Amino acid sequence: MKLVLLLFLLTISVSTVIAFQNPIIPGFNPDPSIIRVNDDYFLATSSFEYFPGIPIYHSKDLIDWEVIGHALSRPSQLHMRGTAPSGGMFAPTLRYHENRIYMISTWFDIISPPDNTTRMPRSMYVYTDNIWDDSSWSDPIYVDQYGMDPDLFFDDDGKVYLTTTFGSEGLGYPDSGYFAIWTTEIDIETGDSLTESKFSHASSLTNPRLSEGAHLSKRDGTYYLITAESGTDDGHKAMQFRSSSVWGPWEGNPHNPLLFNGRNRSNPILATGHMDLVETSAGDSYVVFLATRNGTGFNQLGRETFLAPANWTDDGWLVVNNGQDITFEMPGLYDLARPTSWRDDFEGGFTDKRWYTTRTPYKKFHKFTEEGLEIRGNVYTLDDRETPAAFFRKQEDLSVIWSSDVSFDPTSPRHEAGLTIFLSNWYHNEIGITLHPNTTQRALVAKTRTGPEATLTTTYTEDIPDGAITLLIKAEPKTYSLGYALENQEPVWVTSLESRWLQAFVTGWQNFVGAHFGLYATGNQLPILQPATFAFVQTELINDESW
Repeated sequence: MKLVLLLFLLTISVSTVIAFQNPIIPGFNPDPSIIRVNDDYFLATSSFEYFPGIPIYHSKDLIDWEVIGHALSRPSQLHMRGTAPSGGMFAPTLRYHENRIYMISTWFDIISPPDNTTRMPRSMYVYTDNIWDDSSWSDPIYVDQYGMDPDLFFDDDGKVYLTTTFGSEGLGYPDSGYFAIWTTEIDIETGDSLTESKFSHASSLTNPRLSEGAHLSKRDGTYYLITAESGTDDGHKAMQFRSSSVWGPWEGNPHNPLLFNGRNRSNPILATGHMDLVETSAGDSYVVFLATRNGTGFNQLGRETFLAPANWTDDGWLVVNNGQDITFEMPGLYDLARPTSWRDDFEGGFTDKRWYTTRTPYKKFHKFTEEGLEIRGNVYTLDDRETPAAFFRKQEDLSVIWSSDVSFDPTSPRHEAGLTIFLSNWYHNEIGITLHPNTTQRALVAKTRTGPEATLTTTYTEDIPDGAITLLIKAEPKTYSLGYALENQEPVWVTSLESRWLQAFVTGWQNFVGAHFGLYATGNQLPILQPATFAFVQTELINDESW
């Protein structure tokens, strides 16, 4: 009997050790790129219009990740002014060579839509010899070949190759689809091309027909090309090709697509793609990639970072997850217990590096006091394609309450400060303190924006006490609720809206980001003298979600 019990306990123990949960980095974290340096893993994701740009995550085990800094944290590196919603920094690649780490990415200041044109930019890279120090990243070095989704490949003969993606039909390749991959050798010191750009790869897939997100590598003398194809929606895929030359031609992996959960569009995980590969010190292979949780029918959290095991076949091809669909529970590694609450008391600074502004701030608009975080509003509002006085954090869970004690004494109905759930300067919703426009009495204001034209609905709550008020935003899979709580009283939920309006879009808008919780203050087109003070901010899971 004791032997049977022991075997049973061992079985339970093994089962808890050999599975991990996806996503490994929840919330808006698309286009992951990964490297291993000795026993440390580093991972970068896209940041789009948020500043600082390109978060750098660190892990010792591929499961437990923390932001240690950002590759672009100075205006001299990333000077975003009026950047389009879902513009900004696209698709980084992180690479390690001769004790130096490089990050290459592309900055779109305008994109179409919402602008009536797209300026296809030239990509830029920065480097550091000490990734633990934000200030050690260099200023950008620009490359000659334009295009997006850039990749740097360091060959074993000392040559360095750049790949990017852009439309090629007008360059003599009429059957190349919407985007295709091009390659050039570069001087890593200057970014200058050393060879003419050469057409490398076009997708044979459709809906839409495009190839992007290329990553070059080499294994046993053979060159491998990983691509992201068929767009970044539910049909997204990851493909692999190989060649005896870095220039191609490329032979397709017979197991392609290596990632594709879209055969069944009711799958709770969709849009799997934009893949990068890493090998552990033990020789095991894993891939990181973007995907969306689709269980609610919406994806207000945006595209998140997922992980899957991979292996190489005897004939030299990569296979991901044994060719099976990606699931929330995956074989290998271990299950990380995630905290059910998080809090920042602003004791002399932010508790971590997961705070952002939209675009690059003109000047500092905050300070830390004994009472908490003090934000002095500026002339911009959350509607503006600028940098309002606001700080944001990525929403990481579908069912969570975001709250803060807010002190604010407005002197004009234009003045407002509080909490926001924010997707873009079109779609965002607030609960804040202001003066009622008719009575000029201190009041709470709740604002929601819904419908295809982001129609604004405003609700005022009067007869509120002086002093600090606890403001709350409750996120649930299908709804967001805005409310407040007075001392020793239950929350009052003023209004709510469907969560789909935190992933929806104005007609023609390409949405590449996810929902963010935020703190804000504004003078609404005029300077404001009195600050708002946030004593703390915290998130609490409403229930222990099973993904």
